[in-house]
Amino acid sequence: MKKIISIIFLLYVHIAMAQSEQLRGTVKSADGDKSGIPGASVMWIKTKTGTSTKPDGTFSVNWPDSFPAVLEIRFTGYKSRQIEFKERSPKEILVTLQPAGDTLNTVVITEKENASEFMWFSPINAEKITQRGLLKAACCNLSESFETNPSVDAAMTDAVSGAKKIQLLGLDGVYTQILFENLPLIRGLSSSYGLSHVPGTWIKSILITKGTGSVVNGYESIAGQLNIDILKPGEDQDPLFINGYANLFGRYEMNVHYNKNFKPNFGTTLLGHASTMQQRNDNNRDGFLDQPTYNQLNLMNRWYWQHKDKAEGQFGFRMIYDDRRGGQFNFDKSRDEGTANFYGIGILNKQAEVFNKTGFVFEKPGRSLGTMFSARYHEQDMFFGLRTYNGTQKSLYGNVIWQDMIGNTNHVIKTGVSIIYDDYQQKYNDSVYDREEIVPGWFAEYTGHLHEKFTMVAGIRTDYHNLAGLQVTPRLHLKYDPFEKTAIRISGGRGFRYANVFTESSVMFASSRQVHINPDLDAEIAWNYGGSVQQKFKLFKREAIFVVDFFRTDFVNQILMDIETPGQLKIYNLRNTSYANSFQADLSIEPLERFFIRMAYKFYDVKAMYNGEMKNRPLVARHRAFINFAYALPYDKWMFDFTAKWIGPVRIPEHMNEEAGQPAQLTAERFSYGYPLFNTHLTRKFRRYDLYAGVENIANLMQHNPIIGAHNPFGSNFDAALIYAPMDGRTIYAGFRLKI
Repeated sequence: MKKIISIIFLLYVHIAMAQSEQLRGTVKSADGDKSGIPGASVMWIKTKTGTSTKPDGTFSVNWPDSFPAVLEIRFTGYKSRQIEFKERSPKEILVTLQPAGDTLNTVVITEKENASEFMWFSPINAEKITQRGLLKAACCNLSESFETNPSVDAAMTDAVSGAKKIQLLGLDGVYTQILFENLPLIRGLSSSYGLSHVPGTWIKSILITKGTGSVVNGYESIAGQLNIDILKPGEDQDPLFINGYANLFGRYEMNVHYNKNFKPNFGTTLLGHASTMQQRNDNNRDGFLDQPTYNQLNLMNRWYWQHKDKAEGQFGFRMIYDDRRGGQFNFDKSRDEGTANFYGIGILNKQAEVFNKTGFVFEKPGRSLGTMFSARYHEQDMFFGLRTYNGTQKSLYGNVIWQDMIGNTNHVIKTGVSIIYDDYQQKYNDSVYDREEIVPGWFAEYTGHLHEKFTMVAGIRTDYHNLAGLQVTPRLHLKYDPFEKTAIRISGGRGFRYANVFTESSVMFASSRQVHINPDLDAEIAWNYGGSVQQKFKLFKREAIFVVDFFRTDFVNQILMDIETPGQLKIYNLRNTSYANSFQADLSIEPLERFFIRMAYKFYDVKAMYNGEMKNRPLVARHRAFINFAYALPYDKWMFDFTAKWIGPVRIPEHMNEEAGQPAQLTAERFSYGYPLFNTHLTRKFRRYDLYAGVENIANLMQHNPIIGAHNPFGSNFDAALIYAPMDGRTIYAGFRLKI
């Protein structure tokens, strides 16, 4: 494996170093404005080679094939300028443009990045969390990146491991395909703790797709997709970026980004992360650590290359080491592991991954070929009390995409082939559960702008799963704009996946329930369909947007984690008797300049058949409300943010309970109380560094008795997985961002 990685690395370095250089420059106004001109046209005359300037006025353009050559720079409201080159020199220039004076009436349009953006022109229902949105909270990792966004919910899975999960459309995150720039990111063994393995400062944006996504990205999307855009070489990054974070519970984090462009068309970004928490906290005094202590190291290196206008690519690697220890306050791993002296947990994740993306552009407009590849090795070793799990995942992923036009750009076709290989070797206590999945597939997707008001994306893919057999996945997305500021979308499609029950069920480990696994578990298959209406309008003389959407997911087969019987966890196939309905209404307004308000309400109706009775899924709140206030002074010198949430009651199934010194008794099925959460965040920007601070869970609200049977963790009634409210109290944090 090491030899293969070395060969791939050396091959791409050789290719990248052989590419031609580019001309770089900056376009500014001659009127004294020190900022660059964004969006200016930069074109070699009598060629098709050109580009436009970035938001800071910089550009890089390929040299022409022959000399002398003339470069023309144009921008509305300024006099165009031509510069003659007799050779590939100089390699970097500064261009100033003279205002056009009274010869042209100029309209200046300024655009400011919002915290989130609904993708107005996309026929697929999608929302983008921008880098500005990620700065509205500490966002130490991916699981904490949705605190100021109402579309995705995040919560703890149990009271001992520190793991977090997300929910989309009322369904657990395993039904959401989580990608890294269209490559698999969180799946298999990483489904439990992978959200905490993506540092927040690495993220440039997050694209949230509700409902079935594109067939190009695979078959596993049921509730939606999260596509994470990670910082790339170039992209206006500073050569060195350092971020530090600390909170009062003893959590410390450091992120370092190093960005280097060796040539205009060849560069690298090195992203490093280190975090630790060694302070032992037991604020609710139940004898257990509120959060496990841990050490995490995370490293990612990616390279970018470009060959004129014909090809470009990226390649790199990612490595993760995460060691967590928790349990009872007096647990000592060296002394107590494997014994019933004190209850402890240990979770060790080690992961290594290499990836590559290459794109080829042909002379015919709209025609291109793209290839994507990744290989992953993941080890996960865990113990919870006397329960143990050892898992290894070896995965390969490949995708080849051909894109072309049918006549013109109004009709685009994508087709290609993919391959997924997963080798799971798993041992739970003394039982072995090995599994191998081989899934070759073919797909085709048509995007048609059939009318100025009507767009369609229709796709189908066929995959042969060695365990599930032949699977056909059709998907359809329609967008209709009846009016200039109104967009109506309808979507529907199918998805399937193979569950990895050990890494997807916290109840299996964080409780003493007896586990019963059906030996003939089948693939999970579901249909998702729904739609949305987006309406733009003027309010307080500024643009506002109102969005309402509804989605329904019907499961043909679902792997049910049934905790309805006290002391038991039953895992089995549930056919045609489970569904999820999701409704969300969302309003974003700007009543005052630079003062933004976003409000949302969500209703979930998620049910499944338990022992012949349709019931609400446990621990899923039917009602949720959200409001966020954000205000920034000019130039973002000060940024204020306040978020309030209300999470409604959840159903808690029957379970055995006992207090210290009291016999066990049955606690009947009941509903929890609803509760509010309040968070605030403040940022002060300086020229080269930012200072920030904030408070999470301002009201200090915590779930009472989160661990059932905490005084007797080796007894039959122990359960730390019935979590519906925060376990951490008020969290005060501070940090800095330094750009060099």
